[in-house]
Amino acid sequence: MKYTIDAAVCPVWEGGAVYNETVWPVDLCGGELLIPLLYHADRILSVTDTSLSTEFVQGRDYELKDGKLHIIRGGGISVTPADGFFLKEPQSESPFQIGAEGGGWLFFGEGDWITKKQICVTYLHGDAWDGFKPGPTSKLPRTRGRIADDAPFTFAFFGDSITYGCNSSGMKDIMVPPFAPTWPAMTVDYMNRRGGHVGYINRAVGGMNCRWGAEQMTPLFGGDRFDLMLIAFGMNDPSIEGFEENTEKMIEDALKINPECEFLLMSTTLPHKLAAGFYRQQYMQQPILERICEKYGDIAELVPMTDMHSALLEKKRFYDMTGNNVNHPNDFLAAVHAQTILRILGVR
Repeated sequence: MKYTIDAAVCPVWEGGAVYNETVWPVDLCGGELLIPLLYHADRILSVTDTSLSTEFVQGRDYELKDGKLHIIRGGGISVTPADGFFLKEPQSESPFQIGAEGGGWLFFGEGDWITKKQICVTYLHGDAWDGFKPGPTSKLPRTRGRIADDAPFTFAFFGDSITYGCNSSGMKDIMVPPFAPTWPAMTVDYMNRRGGHVGYINRAVGGMNCRWGAEQMTPLFGGDRFDLMLIAFGMNDPSIEGFEENTEKMIEDALKINPECEFLLMSTTLPHKLAAGFYRQQYMQQPILERICEKYGDIAELVPMTDMHSALLEKKRFYDMTGNNVNHPNDFLAAVHAQTILRILGVR
C-alpha cells in the first residue's frame, strides 16, 4: 500500500477499510505480542514499514489473531524491548532527556527516530465506528460559499510544532519516505486537487504557546491577506490561565488585519501520560474554545482534536500514533487532523 493523499484523508470513522494505520511493536510484558487496531480486523491487506517500501509476509512475520495484529517473534518485524522503551539512563545521543512517570527515562526522538520503529497496517473490517466523529459545520458562511463555488481564498495556519508539521515524514526538516505532507499542507492540497483554488500560509513555530501567539499575530501576519485562519495552540500551555484571553486576542488582531476573516479553532491532541510533566491541563482547553466559538457566532468553528484523539486512544495506544513518543503526531495521526478539518468544512 503506497502513500496517496486519497487514502490518507479517508476518514478513519467511515467505511470498511483502514489505510496505513500505524503501530509500534513494543514488548513491555513478554509473551504473545498482540497489538490492538482501531477496529476488529477481518482481513489484513498489507503490513509494511512506515516508508511503505518494505512489505512483511503474513505467516512469517505476522498473522491476524482475534482481530488484532500478532507479531511473530523471530520474523522480519523489529520489536522494541521494554528496556528500549523505558530507559535506565537518559539518552546520550539526544539533546533532550524525557523522564518517565514513575522513574527512569522514556525513549524519545525527533526526526524519524520513533516512526522508523513503527509499522503500517492496511486492513478490512466489518464493525462500525462507535466513538466521537466530527460533522460538517453550518457556520463559516463565507468559507463554505467559496468552497461551493470553487472561488479562490487563502487559508492561514498559526500554532505550535504540531501545526508546523513535526514529525510528518514530508516535513522539510525530515524528508524521508513516504514524504507525507504536514496536515496543513495535506488539507489544502486535497482541497485544490478536488478543484479548489486555495492559497496557503503557515507561520506556526515549534515550542510556542498561546501567549506568544497573542503577541505575534500582528507582527507575523500583518502584511498578509487571508480569508480563513486556523489557530491551534495548547500543547505548550500546561495551565489554562490566560488561554481564553490570549486566544481571543489572536482573533481580534486577525480581524483588524482582515475584517472578514473566519476562524477554525483547533483543540490540541493530548501528550503522552507516560512522559513526566507533559500531561497537565491540555484536556481542559476544548471547552474554552467552544465558548469562544459561541461568542463569535458564525465566524468561528471548533476543530475538536482533543475529542478525536481521545476517541482514538480508547482503541489504540498512544505510542502507536506518535512521532516523538511525547506530543507530536506521526503520519497517521497527522492525517486524522486533515480528515477532521475536511469533514468540518464539508469537503470530505
